[in-house]
Amino acid sequence: MITNERIPSSFEFTFENILESRTPHRQSPADDEDSESLVSSARDFPERFGRTYHAYKDGAYVFPNDDNERARMEYLGQRIISEILDGRLHLAPFSRGCPPKRVLDVATGTGDWVTQMGDRYPTAYVEGIDLSPIQPQIVPPNVQFFVQDASEPWEYRQPFDYIHTRMTLGSFSDFKTEVIQQAFDALEPGGWLESLDAKSMIQCDDGTLDPDSPIAHWSHDINTASEIIGKPLSVAHHLKTWFEEVGFVDVHEQVYKLPMNGWPTDPFWSGIGKMSEQNLLQGLDGFSLGLLHKAFGRTPEEIRVALVDTRKDIQNTDIHAYQMLYVVWGRKPG
Repeated sequence: MITNERIPSSFEFTFENILESRTPHRQSPADDEDSESLVSSARDFPERFGRTYHAYKDGAYVFPNDDNERARMEYLGQRIISEILDGRLHLAPFSRGCPPKRVLDVATGTGDWVTQMGDRYPTAYVEGIDLSPIQPQIVPPNVQFFVQDASEPWEYRQPFDYIHTRMTLGSFSDFKTEVIQQAFDALEPGGWLESLDAKSMIQCDDGTLDPDSPIAHWSHDINTASEIIGKPLSVAHHLKTWFEEVGFVDVHEQVYKLPMNGWPTDPFWSGIGKMSEQNLLQGLDGFSLGLLHKAFGRTPEEIRVALVDTRKDIQNTDIHAYQMLYVVWGRKPG
């Protein structure tokens, strides 16, 4: 069995889900007892606005983790992103003939990507970390999940050869320092970092998006709110530059326009847009409530009333709006 190689610390706790064992590797029985207690408390999700949120580092991430949000995240990853990437789990140059050895997924969410990577690369150790223990209980034997705040210092005895992030909007105050730099330090020479993220600002090229429309106001408000609370949503367009500034080489960037709904005439992108519309409609409540309440003090009632017209705009194919989706990958020299 592939074992975990992290260094225990006083401020982190972990859990793992593997077929052979449900007990993490720790230094003493006391560590086991303390960690079991902490893991239990991490699953005691607080409820606000009729939604549940992560318990560990409560408030560090303002979006929900309940069943509706998990279903949305899996739909986003399994359908929309998979379609755009033509079924590929990554763009970094790994394959079944040249597989990664040690993989880390930062802010893993539901853990779906990690589980798929474990299936595709059975000889690799694949680890996912997140604030919420919402990952599946039954996973491939080479997969482990841990509850961890990735914005705090990473401590690993062994380096990774592939580190991955996907749709981490609003998770970090300083993605360059907290993730890209720490990933660079945690990679072995020649290892790869790959980040896939969206710039959440709604954009339009042909004037069909009224800057005074409900969807334009919502887009402005959530981005402004994210800046106010120090967890910016729209940083994906900086990723390539940050990779290079930290020291990555062979840095590649692939950029896609993600339609807000089915307005494109191209059948493929119209289909992507229809899925994007469903993703936005399902996620709108969760995207808005915690963030706009924390930043502006708006009540849930005020927020939900405003979202009625925002939903209408999302479904209006006369508005040719989109978000930018960025995939950036680079190699640590060596």
